[in-house]
Amino acid sequence: MKSINVMSNNKINVVGKLMDATFGSGTLTTDGRYYERATFTVRVNQTYGGREEISEIPVSVFATQYTKNNTLNPGFDNIQALKNMKTIQNFGEAEADSVRISRATIRENNFVSRSGQLISGWQLNTNFINSTKGMKDIASFDIDIFIMDMQDEVDREGDPTGRMIIKGGVVQYNGALDVLEFIVESPDNVEYLRRNWNVNDTVNVGGRIRVTSVEENRPSSSSSWGEDIPETSTRMVRELIITRGSDEPFEEDFAYDPTEIRKAFNVRKANIEQLQINAASKSTAPKAAAAAPASKYSWE
Repeated sequence: MKSINVMSNNKINVVGKLMDATFGSGTLTTDGRYYERATFTVRVNQTYGGREEISEIPVSVFATQYTKNNTLNPGFDNIQALKNMKTIQNFGEAEADSVRISRATIRENNFVSRSGQLISGWQLNTNFINSTKGMKDIASFDIDIFIMDMQDEVDREGDPTGRMIIKGGVVQYNGALDVLEFIVESPDNVEYLRRNWNVNDTVNVGGRIRVTSVEENRPSSSSSWGEDIPETSTRMVRELIITRGSDEPFEEDFAYDPTEIRKAFNVRKANIEQLQINAASKSTAPKAAAAAPASKYSWE
């Protein structure tokens, strides 16, 4: 089987208009090297599944000025180039630079909120961002995952939405395991995956990255007469939408061993528990709120 020390295929492709960018700097505590980091947003207007969708994709970049071998780091120069690019925020959409994010990957991003709740999400990271012209907007992924769970999505009332949620393990550097949530929207795709994919399979998934806001309306009146005036709220949606994948699971030589995945998952779980402990110890409140437990999966 595939060694847990072999990283998963993990490719991200983002093309769109540079919306905004923020920068920071510091020195590494390990060896004192100077570094700079940036978080920027790319506005992507992409069409797939018969619908047009605008997403605002956040991406992070980090680079030391010099490598461990004391040579200049090309990634650091790329951050300097980013500082000179035109953003929608400063120049408007017509003049803003179109950019392509290359060599980007996705990884899990967990943190504990002030209330003590564990928040699980994901983050895009890259080393390079380049200006481009004439390329079609897109925000897509191509990732090999170990299937940890497959279940039908339900709404707040417990009714099926018709979508499927797939929890996928992604093997990162040095055998570390990230767990990401993917969504299958097409009814035909949902039915196909039910027939052909199972928990413990290693598969390839591809699709679109969605980061957008959705308005929700609900009546705000509680009186027994008169008009129910709707109250509008905005909810941020961050989803990885599977639109294609391998026809069948990978053969044994190219698939991850469930036993090795379980070991890596236990290390991940211990790290999350320590994250919660650290957050509780730093809380200034008289009593820290209980952190939410790590998600359960069908193979546990």
